Amino acid sequence: MSEKNVNLTVASLEVTTTEQANPAIPTWFAEALLLGQYWQHCGLLERLQQQAHVNRGRMGKYEVCDFVLLLLAYAVSGLTSLEAFFEQLSSVASVLMSVWGRQHCPVASTLSRFLADVDNDAVEALRELFESALLEHSPIGPELGVTDRSGKRWMVFDVDGTTKAVRHRVLLTQNTHPVLKRRSRNACKPGYAGRKRGEAVRTRTTIEQAHTREWLGNFAEAGNCNSKEDLKRSCTVIQRYCARSTSPVTALLRLDGLYGGANYVTLLQQRQMTYITRCRDYHLLKEPTVKAILATAPQQQYLHPDSPEVTRDLFDIECLDATRCGYLEPMRLIIVRLIRFSKQKPSVGKCEVKYLYELFLTSLLPSCFSAADVLSLYNGRGGFEQTLSEEDREQDCDSWCSWQPEGQSFWQI
Repeated sequence: MSEKNVNLTVASLEVTTTEQANPAIPTWFAEALLLGQYWQHCGLLERLQQQAHVNRGRMGKYEVCDFVLLLLAYAVSGLTSLEAFFEQLSSVASVLMSVWGRQHCPVASTLSRFLADVDNDAVEALRELFESALLEHSPIGPELGVTDRSGKRWMVFDVDGTTKAVRHRVLLTQNTHPVLKRRSRNACKPGYAGRKRGEAVRTRTTIEQAHTREWLGNFAEAGNCNSKEDLKRSCTVIQRYCARSTSPVTALLRLDGLYGGANYVTLLQQRQMTYITRCRDYHLLKEPTVKAILATAPQQQYLHPDSPEVTRDLFDIECLDATRCGYLEPMRLIIVRLIRFSKQKPSVGKCEVKYLYELFLTSLLPSCFSAADVLSLYNGRGGFEQTLSEEDREQDCDSWCSWQPEGQSFWQI
């Protein structure tokens, strides 16, 4: 192979610089402006200025709407921290505030002090504002919902909680050191977050309408929260939501095992709410009626969509009287039984001899939903878990904005 001389001509590059600043516009800025214009166009801004008030010693040149606009833009940005948000905001702060006719943009420290001064009245006022706006513009129509075998329409709602943990560092407790004071001591409490190590957590109970994936509300508390009180408030919100429907519709709550005890089911029965919940009260397996049913042949076979190769036996007890176990009224108990293939302790269910049992409680009638229908409807609850996962990726509403409980709730709303 002969060698050849190749002449390479390199094009000259000309670089021009200037002292004039030309900051980049954040990718989320257009969406934040559209959201701000929407609030102004539909009257939410005016209602916010009239309803939400925060008592502060020195409010200065800022109003509550200034901080709400900042938090809305932060939620839209999807950034992981307020520090990164304010870095990108610096180049467009004046334009963002002008969308609501405001002249000054609060800095990070001012936002922190404002959230520290937020009280429970301001939190409830903001929650009422968001809920009323949702009820006014929600697309509730006859095409939404699930129709049972008798032709009745049901609207499905999911209630569940998300937990945000705070890792506590080991601090010295010697007499030569000052008394320990953690920043998170007001917003968090020791609680269980699915791990064995000790942590401080804050729990947010969320409500979603399963068909349109609308968020109907959230209630946050330090620790593992008062889930019974949150369930009461969730029922009230859902009843108000269904009352707006122009066509007949009945609410159906899908709940996980947290609510599968006598105290929660009794609350639902008292409020006359229709429900499906995974039961964690495995003492029901010892009831004479349940034992007699399990001794007979299964009434139906069921294939779970995640493991269709395993056949499950279904036992449907239409009216189980468990008042001595704390339940207010008789209820329908559906038992799923499958052969236990592994000796490891399962995360869900009760192992007895060679079988694994899963229990489900519901107030749905067998004439409307068969046992397989109930399980299929409950398994659709996995879509809610996917929605929570998407929320964490798109805009982590559980991220920390304030170490004060009311301020953190204000942000999460």
